[in-house]
Amino acid sequence: MKKTMFAATALCAVLAICGCGGKTTPPNPEPAPEPVLPQYDIREGHFDMDANADFSVKTVQKRENSPLEGKLFYFLGSSVTYGAASDGESMADFLAALTGCTCVKEAVSGTTIFDDGKTDNTGTKSYTRRLTQSTAFDRSAHPDAFICQISTNDATNDRLGMRGEISEGIPAAEEYDRATTLGGVEFILRYVTDTWGCPVYFYSGAYFGDEGSRKNANPKGSEYGKLVAQVNDVVKKWQAAGYDVDVIDLYNDEAFNGAVTDEYYKWCTSDPIHPKKAGYLNWWTPYFEAFLINRLK
Repeated sequence: MKKTMFAATALCAVLAICGCGGKTTPPNPEPAPEPVLPQYDIREGHFDMDANADFSVKTVQKRENSPLEGKLFYFLGSSVTYGAASDGESMADFLAALTGCTCVKEAVSGTTIFDDGKTDNTGTKSYTRRLTQSTAFDRSAHPDAFICQISTNDATNDRLGMRGEISEGIPAAEEYDRATTLGGVEFILRYVTDTWGCPVYFYSGAYFGDEGSRKNANPKGSEYGKLVAQVNDVVKKWQAAGYDVDVIDLYNDEAFNGAVTDEYYKWCTSDPIHPKKAGYLNWWTPYFEAFLINRLK
């Protein structure tokens, strides 16, 4: 697993002579701002509470003067973004309640990044069709970031053959194969940057494995991990081309996954994929909050 993205950095102040015209660098350059680190509220006392019934966006206390207050975030995803095991309250809803930002969710449980051409009684299933057709997202607005879930639904056993390939270069939106997961990922990157010109952040779920206390059968953790790695590869290609994109990689962050004991994990999640409200509020939301503050300074 890679090291946490919130590792502290330091900038050394230097005084150097520039070879052009005898100019010098400023004698006291400003130090890099200290990164905001997630502050998890993981307490044993929570075990006396119901991880869903005793937590709600209606009862959280808003932070004073949050750097995220007034910002607008668009979230696209499936059950984890919606909050399928938490009465429809996910980290997006808690982030808004805590910081005063606005989070708009376009989330339908069971949906995939790849477009299978089917519909159900909630509308079009794929991320890409909902992205282009949904009225949840105002195309004349100016979101500060677009945040998209790396769906576990794309890693289930019967969908592994839909993964596809990473494209060459950065083609136009219509050239991506939206019938594949990776084609859908790149289409989303292209559509969002063309439409809103804002940063795009894909996010993964927390770590789960094939064995052990945090295991899941379908999808297997190893298969989801491969998908997360491939999305990271896509994002690296886009970063190299100068785009403001990244992955909020909960799956591979050791510090994040190690912040909760197995006992707490079992209490705050419904299954290895879906947190309950307490899991979103006390474990996931601080990570998203710190990431966004660091990136949008």
